[in-house]
Amino acid sequence: MQNFLILLIAGSSIVPLISNVRRLHQSLAGRGELSSVFGVAIVVLGGLLYEARLVPTGQPAQIAVFGLLLGSVVLQVSRSLSLQTSQAKAAVSVGLFLPAIISAAMFLVNALQNVELPLGQSLGRLLAVAILFLIAVCVAASRLDLKDICRIITISVLVIFLLSSFGHDGWRACDIFKCGPFGAIYTGPFASENALAIFVCVAILCTFASWTGKGSAWTLVPLGLTLYATESRTSQLALAGSLTIWVIVVLWKKAARPVGMDLDVHLRKKAKFIVITILAVFIASFYLLLHAEPASFSNRGNVWIRGLMALGGDWWIGLGLDRWTFLQSIGVVPLLFPHSQYLLLLFGGGVAAVALLFLLFSVATWAASKGSASLGFGAAYIVFLSILGLTEAYWNPMAFDGHTFLVIPLVFLISITKDPSTISPDSNLATRAPRAW
Repeated sequence: MQNFLILLIAGSSIVPLISNVRRLHQSLAGRGELSSVFGVAIVVLGGLLYEARLVPTGQPAQIAVFGLLLGSVVLQVSRSLSLQTSQAKAAVSVGLFLPAIISAAMFLVNALQNVELPLGQSLGRLLAVAILFLIAVCVAASRLDLKDICRIITISVLVIFLLSSFGHDGWRACDIFKCGPFGAIYTGPFASENALAIFVCVAILCTFASWTGKGSAWTLVPLGLTLYATESRTSQLALAGSLTIWVIVVLWKKAARPVGMDLDVHLRKKAKFIVITILAVFIASFYLLLHAEPASFSNRGNVWIRGLMALGGDWWIGLGLDRWTFLQSIGVVPLLFPHSQYLLLLFGGGVAAVALLFLLFSVATWAASKGSASLGFGAAYIVFLSILGLTEAYWNPMAFDGHTFLVIPLVFLISITKDPSTISPDSNLATRAPRAW
């Protein structure tokens, strides 16, 4: 049954993959955005292949990604500078670089708090900063729209589904905490079923954001099967919460707004509620961390308790993530990563890193409210990451891996300067307002 499921997932991915590639090609026709697509794809698909160990791992692979991404960005920027348009150009938002700023802040903390690290290893951490910086430039210089970004992500996940049918067992045994519906827990080509579930949930949200009817409905088949087989409860709950928020936003948009109130003002009021919701999740996360018992959340409580004890009074600045690795080697903390995005940031970069993540979420939400077409997806995606972070460390800002692409939708949302529906359909920029350099 387990082997049959792997083949079923791979087989049912073929038609959706072809459909999404065809839709992406139609969307890009005549727009000259090949370098943009390549830049995004090298981070998304390249990161997933890296995470799945389907390509060589280590610093050489990260340097290769950086080099390819840099080449793509140079081509994009050159094209952007030469593009003549009669439309006024908007300034590039500093918010685009918030992921890179978080990474840079944690790099500095790590370097200052772990001076004994070999210089090569410490400098190697700069690759993550550089890649996140280039992601921001890549998104800013492109004219891809939200559906394009979402289709690239969905296509990449479907490619992994096809490749996972070759040479991978893809399962781990049940444990005392959970067991998959097929007698084992499906991990696919990844080391953890939780990682697989995160990528699948993102692809599901992206499928809804780029919905086209039957083709999108078929895309949900392999994604739904995979998520069900992982039995990753955190991801499933986070997805349910995010879809609920999306429905609420849609109902808000359909509801009559007060007489005389501009649509932008109406949406901004809703954005404030979403930001407050995100803040409540952040507060809840630290309540869970501080009140955890060792057996809480499948023994995650033990990780949190020992992590906070190791952190001691260094909440303001943190100890750097390489200190966590060192403490693992001497048995002070478990041989697991923090299993909480908030603890990871607190340990690696202190209160400032946690505050910067909240700022990233808030800026992305606020920017998404400028375009009514993006607010639903933006709210859902940000709430998904916020809830997911309660028990999963879904993004390590100090390393390039398969999780790095999770910030791309946030960066894209921040880059939106105008609701696409308000731009003239005669313009070749009808999907996004242009950026300035």
